[in-house]
Order: sequence, then structure tokens, then C-alpha cells
Amino acid sequence: MAENCREKIVSEDYVDFIWRVNQSVVDLEKQYPEYCIQVINTFYAVFYVDSQILERNQFQYNYEVFPSLYTLLENENLEESGIIRLLENSVLKLQGEGVIVGIIDTGIDYTNRCFRNMDGSSRILEIWDQTDQSGRLPQDISYGSIYTREEIDRALSLEDPFSAVPVRDESGHGTQLASIAAGSFDEDRGWSGAAPMAELAVVKLKPAKDYLKRYYMVRPEADAYQENDIMMGVRYLSDLAFREEKPLVICVALGSNRGGHEGNSPLSSILNMASGRSQRCILVAGGNEANQGHHFYGNLMQGQSYQEVELRVAEEEYGLMMELWSTTPDLLSISLISPAGEEIPRISSELGSRQYDFLFERTVVYIDFQSLDPSSGDEMIRIRMFAPSPGIWRLRVYGTRVIHGIYNIWLPVTGFISPGTLFPNSNPDITLTSPANAEGPITVAGYQVQNDSIYIASSRGYTRKGRIKPDIAAPGVKVSAFEPGDRFTTVTGTSAAAAIAAGAAALLLEWGVVRGNRPTMGTQEIKQLFIRGARRNPGELYPNRSWGYGALNLYDSFQLLGRFQ
Repeated sequence: MAENCREKIVSEDYVDFIWRVNQSVVDLEKQYPEYCIQVINTFYAVFYVDSQILERNQFQYNYEVFPSLYTLLENENLEESGIIRLLENSVLKLQGEGVIVGIIDTGIDYTNRCFRNMDGSSRILEIWDQTDQSGRLPQDISYGSIYTREEIDRALSLEDPFSAVPVRDESGHGTQLASIAAGSFDEDRGWSGAAPMAELAVVKLKPAKDYLKRYYMVRPEADAYQENDIMMGVRYLSDLAFREEKPLVICVALGSNRGGHEGNSPLSSILNMASGRSQRCILVAGGNEANQGHHFYGNLMQGQSYQEVELRVAEEEYGLMMELWSTTPDLLSISLISPAGEEIPRISSELGSRQYDFLFERTVVYIDFQSLDPSSGDEMIRIRMFAPSPGIWRLRVYGTRVIHGIYNIWLPVTGFISPGTLFPNSNPDITLTSPANAEGPITVAGYQVQNDSIYIASSRGYTRKGRIKPDIAAPGVKVSAFEPGDRFTTVTGTSAAAAIAAGAAALLLEWGVVRGNRPTMGTQEIKQLFIRGARRNPGELYPNRSWGYGALNLYDSFQLLGRFQ
């Protein structure tokens, strides 16, 4: 089945559906012999189906079955986080040894010296390249190719390593994260990753399929990755750690603005389950959306007939999708007015999914109502705009039934729309990207060490219904890293902050699991240790929307454990 499905899974002629299941893969294959099926866990499977099914049934699928698209979260530090003091501590001597650090991202330049031991051998345990269909399949996974440490070491001995192991990192983002979290000590620069002796396991994500980019109105050239491929990456890393019988840290530095920002997406569910396991630690970058103008917070007052929301669309915007979320039992309806004054009159959920073509403008608008989201029970209104005319659009929000009156609207994440497309009256709060709003993982914000201030773009909490996130802040401005080609660089963004925290988690797992001090240590215990040892400014109230519970200080976390005697 695996080889037969390999081409279909990556083919543009097949579409991907995330489906909730309660059957084994054998039972599913017997029940649906005509489909390729990839089981993620006991709750989710991915069905790969001939794309003609979409053309025949365009509006008959629920919102949640389509994989969300995620993008990269880009755009002195170890010492400030208390990590250098631990690396140099003569009693503990922690360096992440015996721990696997898993990176799900754009790949890795495995030839870089910061991923090698002193004898030149690789510290990379395994790479799963989802884009490469020429090599050996991972166990029980039907696409991509895996390359082991032995194969990487053989490749490194060749004049052209890529002739044997063709994994590359065209973006550089994954290489940067891996070097920050677990790069080897560099004597020439006096530089080190946070866990310089940890082993690395890397998932190189395949790019999103074109049909999903078209559906979400994302430019063809944008960096986009599918939710189901990230979910499969989590499963692959978990399976690898079980086989190796080693503790595992997973760092996810990708984000999406799709969903209700309450941590209910399929990817969030997978990460929540992984976070509940012992000897595992899941960390997620919070996102860089605070100052992008992509969130509007609305409040319909009693007696107010409607509230008008302005949306500024940049010149030559390819398209966009925005989502409006209310809170049960509220039900809302909308109308939309173009910059030229054309209007879609007030519509509500009774009309279902509709397409609107503007007479004097080339814009096409698709509006879908989901009055009862299966994960939250709330109403969601999705507005997709193809080739929206530049200028100020006006969205009028009406209360059909209002108790709370509060609603939120999100535009796509940075990278999926033009920089000038935004809400002029935006709100910087509730801007954590998915899956950073998931409850289980450690959500990491970014701050600037140079002046001890929160990074201006670092996404803010809390979740839409007020659950406290982020959990912790770590350095995220001008963080030193390696990029492909052994080049030294600096990285800014919550991706870098999450990578530092991932390295810190690896040091804790080495102390707790590898050395036998706390064999069942996992995400929740590490989260509490981070929070207890966090550095807090006297002038701030904690927790708060920007810093969570404060700035990461791993040295103080260990001091609270009394482990320096």
C-alpha cells in the first residue's frame, strides 16, 4: 500500500482531508479500499482522494477537514537565559547528551560543522525529507525518504555529500533553528547552541499543494506547509524516540491565523496529546503578529444595530481569507461594502455558502457560515476574497442574537498577504498564531536582551476565551545562529526564542530522564520549572499578555530544585 500511495500523497491530482476516526488502519483500508489513508493516531487520519471530488462536491465539506496552511515565523542570549551558566557548571555539566531535539521545519544543512562531533561525525540521528520520494520510506509512513546517521556519515566522507543524501535546506530557517537549539560548540567564535551534545532529528516539510493555496487565497510563491504534514512530523518524531528509547524535545516554529485561537485545531490536539506523555517536551513559537494589524476585536453593544469594521487592502493584493468568530450563544450576520460603494446586503447563516461577483470591480467574494463549530460550539463566518480591489472595505457586523456581543476577526498570517493589507483599528492582543494557543505545549514569546523589552512583533495572548498564553518569554532579537553553507548569522523572531527554550528543555530532560533524577519528567513539569524560575520585572504584573509568566532563566529553575550543593 505504501509504495502504491507514495505518488498519490504528493500529487497535485489528489486532495488531502483530515478526518476524525476511531478505527485501526487495517479496518479503514478494508472499509475504504479506493482511498490512500495515512493514520496519524487513534483520533486522526488523512485521506488522499482524487481531486475531481472537490469539483463535484464544492460546498459539501465541513471547514475542519481541510488542512490549514502554516508559514515560517521569522522575522549574550544564552547567558541571559541562564543556559551558559549551566553549560559551564562544574557540578551539573549538562549539555543535552542522550536527548533528541526534533525540528519540524524546512530541513537542515547536515554538512554544517555545527551539527558534527569533534571527530567529524554527524550528531543528526535521522532526517525525514517529505519532499524526496527516491529513498527508503519511514516505518508505517507512505511518503518521503529517511536518511540515518550512518548514511549521513558516509555522505560526509564524499566530495559531493548531496549525491548520496540529497537533503537540502533551501530556506535556511530549519538550519537556523537547529543550530540555536542544539548547535555544537564553536571554539573559533566562542559560540554554542543551547544543548550542544543533544542528538538532532529533522523533518523537512513538503510545500503545500496548489489547490489549498488557491482555496485559502495564498499567493503561489508564498512559503506554506500543510497541517497534516506537520501532524505526521510529530508522529514520526514520537515513533523515532520510542524506538531509540530516548527523551524527545519537539520545536514547532510555524504558525497560522486560521481557527478560533483557542487551541482546538487538529494540530493543536496532536500537540496536546504529545505534551501529556512523559519524557517528551513540546515547545511552540508564539508568532510575530502583534504589530501586523491582522486582528480586530469587536464588541456589539445593546441597542447598536451594527458595528462597522474597516479593512484596508493593499495594491495588487492577490487574495485573502478572514474569519469572524463569535461566542455561543451569540449569532451574527454581516454585510460588505467595496471601496467603490458596491454592497453585499446583510446575509446570515440561513443562506449557507454563497459566491458574490462585484459588477464594477473584478473582486469575487465567497462567504461561508458555520453556525456551530464542532470543536468550540461557536459561530464562525469565513470570508474569502479573490483579487480584492485596493482601498477601504467596510464590513458591517450585525447581531442576530446577542448576549456577549464580543467577536474577533483575523486576517491571514504575515507572509500570506501583502504588508499593507490590515485593519486600521486593529488590536494587538489575541494574536498568538495556531498552534501557540494550544493548552499543552510550552508557548514561547520573544524579547530583546539589549534593552530587556518585549520584541515589538511578538504575538500577544491570551487565547480568545482568556486562557493564559504565552507561558514564557525567551530572547528573540538578533540571536546568533548558523545558516546553510556554514555561514554565521543572526535571527529575529519568536522562532529563535522557541529554539532557545527547546535547548533549555533538552538540558532539563538530560538531568531528569537520562540521569535518572525524574524519569517521568515531561512537558508540564518542565513548563512549571520554567515558570517558577522565570525572571520577572518588579514593574510588571504577571502573568501578562506579552511575557506570560516572565523571562526564561534556567539557572534559577535549577536553583529552586536545590541542585548546586
